[in-house]
Parts: sequence; C-alpha cells; structure tokens
Amino acid sequence: MRRPPVTQPLIFLPHHLSSTAFEMQSMALFWDLYFPTKIQATACSRSMGINCRNWTLAVQRLDLNDSALKPAVLALCLARIGESRDDRPLREHAVKLYCTALKEMSRALQDKKRIHTDEILAAGKMMSQYEMFHGSTAPKMEARGSNWRSHILGAIKLIEIRGPRAHATSDAHDLFVDTRIAAILAAIVSRKPSFLVAPQWRTLPFEARSKDPADDLHDLMALLPLLFEEYDVLEVAPASEESHVRHVQLFDRCCLLEQALQRWYKLLDSKAPKPLPPVIRVQKEELTTPSDEPFLVFEVSDYNLAATLAFYWATCNLLHCMMRMTMAKLHAFSDYSRNLPRHINPKYYANKIAQSVEYFMRREMGLLGPQLFAFPMGVALMCFMVWKDPDDEEEWQMLAESLEQVTGLGATLSTFLASLQAYNYPEIQSTSEEAAWAMRVRAWFKVDPSRVPKQPEMSDEFFSQQQAARHQRMKEMEELIGHGV
Repeated sequence: MRRPPVTQPLIFLPHHLSSTAFEMQSMALFWDLYFPTKIQATACSRSMGINCRNWTLAVQRLDLNDSALKPAVLALCLARIGESRDDRPLREHAVKLYCTALKEMSRALQDKKRIHTDEILAAGKMMSQYEMFHGSTAPKMEARGSNWRSHILGAIKLIEIRGPRAHATSDAHDLFVDTRIAAILAAIVSRKPSFLVAPQWRTLPFEARSKDPADDLHDLMALLPLLFEEYDVLEVAPASEESHVRHVQLFDRCCLLEQALQRWYKLLDSKAPKPLPPVIRVQKEELTTPSDEPFLVFEVSDYNLAATLAFYWATCNLLHCMMRMTMAKLHAFSDYSRNLPRHINPKYYANKIAQSVEYFMRREMGLLGPQLFAFPMGVALMCFMVWKDPDDEEEWQMLAESLEQVTGLGATLSTFLASLQAYNYPEIQSTSEEAAWAMRVRAWFKVDPSRVPKQPEMSDEFFSQQQAARHQRMKEMEELIGHGV
C-alpha cells in the first residue's frame, strides 16, 4: 500500500484561503503519522494475491465538503497531530470538531437519500477511528468502548440498508471491505453472528473484484460467532442426551472450521517466497522491550502480509479455545471416548502474537500498525489471562512490557481494549481495573459460570424459532466449509 500523496487537496475550498491551507497541511501531516514509514506493502503480498486495502484513498476521493465527513476527518487528523506534539489547543479543537461531526451525522441519518451515500459511511469510519485512539476519558471505563461500538454498529447498519450490490465497485467496495472486518470483529466480541454470513454478502460485493486470501480468511472468521452462539445456548441448557449430542455436533463443526483454516494457511504458504512466518533473532539492544535474554520476534517486510497472519493466529486461538472448552464439557457429561487432537493448543498462537508486539508497535509502523494489531493483541491477552501458567511467563511479560514501554499507543490500545470488556460486562467490578478485566475475560470465555450474565427469558414458541434459526445457520456453515470457503 502506498502512502497517499500529501500534495493532493484533501478538502474542497472554503471561503477563507488560510483555513484551506491549514486543513490541507493538517491532512498531509496526519497521513505521515498514520502510515508506516519504512515497512511498506510490497511485491511480497501482491505476489501472494493479497490486495492493498486503502480505504484512506477512497475517503480522499469523496466529497470532503460533506457536512458530516469534513469535521469527522479533521477531528481525527487534529487529535492525532495534537497528541503527537502535545498540543492541547489542537486537541481541544479536535474535540469541538468531533462534536460537530456527531451532530451532523445525526442529521444525515434522518435523510433517506444521504444514508445511501459513501460520504456518510466514511464519516462513521473516521469517527470510530477517533474513538479508538482519542475517545472519551469519562470516569466510566466502558464509555470509550461503548462509543466506538456505536459507530461500528451504525456503519454496519448502513451497509445492511444499502444492500450487497451497492458495494461491488469503486470507493464503496473499499469502504465495505474495511467495515466488513470491523463488523466481523464486533460479531465475535458479542458472540452473535451478523448478516454477513449470508451467501449474498459473501458473493455480490465481490462480483467486480475477486477475493484475495485476506477476504477468504474473513469469510472463515465470520463463522466463529455461529459456534460461540451455539456454545452459549448449550451453556445454560440442562444436561441431557440431546445436550450431549449437540455438544458433539458443535465440536465436529469446530473441527471443520479448523481444517478449513489449515487449508487456507497451506495455500498462503505455498505462494510465499519463503516459509511463513519469517523469524529473526533480535538482540536486547535492538529492542524497545527490555529482556535479559534474546528472544524471537517476527519480522515481516510487508505489513499487509503481517496483518493477515496476525488475524489468522487470533482466529485459530479463539477456535482452539472453543474446541478445548467443548471437549471438556463432553468429558464432564459422559465417558466420551474422543480426546482433543494434540495440535489444538490456543497458547501456541497466543505466543506467536506475543512475538509480534515489537513489530506492530514500533514507531515506524505509524498509527496503522497498532490499529491492525488491536484485535490479535486483545485475543492474546485474553488467552494468557484465562490459561496462564509458569511456562507462559516469558510471553506474558513480553506482551505486558511491550504495551507499557514501546510507545504511547500501546497504553492507548490497552485502555481501549479494557473499555470494550467493561462495556460487555459492566456489572463486573473490582478494587483494581486489572482484576476486573481478568474477571470480564473469564466471563467472556464462559470459564466462570457464576460470572456469565443470565440469558433473557423467552416464550417456548420464540425459543423454538430461535433454535430452528440457529440450526439452519449451522447447516449453512457446514455447506459453506464443504464448498471450500
């Protein structure tokens, strides 16, 4: 991915030339801070069929005089520049612009024509970025995660309203691809599948542009919430023969998805110029993370490839956690004869993510590196919190120390991830935020039943309808994987 040319006008001319110059300079400075400076998207990822995903160029081609998009773009730009320069007036101006963007977005959503424009979708994207890195510092921990989630869910709803064919070409497709992964991650966090698992959403937006390996991986990731949802239903169901059978079916479907992920990786590896992932041994003085001994750190010259691998590791980690917990349930219910396959080990992938912290968090990765790494990093932290043992001490320390010492963005991301967990489980409180985060993580993984929120009461008829819908979705999942998804 090439950095957008900084000389390109980014805002249409307003009444005052001085204002225009300031806005153009701010946008140019922001892109310098956003994109990696030394690590680029190179021929490596292109030779493997991984497309450059540049939603930022799509934003620049839109009408940046739009009353919602313009303040949203400028708010993010000025907030990042103000943060990097410790410029309080600039940060305060960014907050005012963000408030303006919120008001204009509210008005736009009342207009049936404007909600179908790419400008409104892009504005929602910029505002979610703002919340991730410069969001609310309100006393309530969950405020930041709540605001980010609201923007993401709003963008997802806009995409659904527009329909799959509206995202097949040009800027709309670039914005869709980026929002799609955010929607999949939101579905994983909520443990509920989204409309994106439907066949039309897997095909129609890609009619004009064929899928690349990253798109295929996202297809597989979108199936994870189906498994989470089924597990959560069985978690509160009484032990019975039917429950046992459904646990067996759930584990078998996990195996199907795991096999599909391994096929995906083998195909990617076959296209790579050298075995994946590239690893180098880095000495202590070359690291920004302290360590008494040298340790392995992943080094990939192409951040598109690096991000794709990190998402693959995170997906495998979550799936292996699910398989481990489902197998434990089966053994608890009966004398189940099968055992967990030896290669099913969630911490194997958490370790790989831990070894990638230095790469994604280094200063030359700009803002994009930490943004790409937020989800994999959160998954690894959750895994170590739930299944930490003495053998994991080196990886755990690598992850924790890197977040604290690499850059200020590490601490920012840590706060953002904690806020998301606080939003999901606001009823869980503790004397320390770290302890509360650990309890929320255990509640999300369902390893502490006393902390799992109760399922809402529903009528027998509604329950039967929901059960039939879940059964149909699981059948569709098996068919999708069977057809090589």
